[in-house]
Amino acid sequence: MASPLLRYQLFLSIGIVFLAIWKASLSSLDSIKSSHHIFESSTIIEPLVTYLPVWAILSLGVYALFSVLYRVATFGDCPKAADELGKQIIEAKGKLKAAGFAF
Repeated sequence: MASPLLRYQLFLSIGIVFLAIWKASLSSLDSIKSSHHIFESSTIIEPLVTYLPVWAILSLGVYALFSVLYRVATFGDCPKAADELGKQIIEAKGKLKAAGFAF
């Protein structure tokens, strides 16, 4: 039975596949430009293919930013944990006062 891939192995595999596809498309850029008649001018395709890794990193950064913002916005309150933390703070202050610290 094969063990599942570790996270770094998964990212490394995806990165290698992405770089191989990018390298192949970069080396055959002329044939890509001549075969795509969707765009009136082929000047759009060249910067898109050339800077594809930059666009990928920027896209991942934007995704990470919005996923963190979403998680923070939908973070649930934990009243029991807040009460427990308040009790621990009061207890710690009492121990520190007994040790000679003033608040």
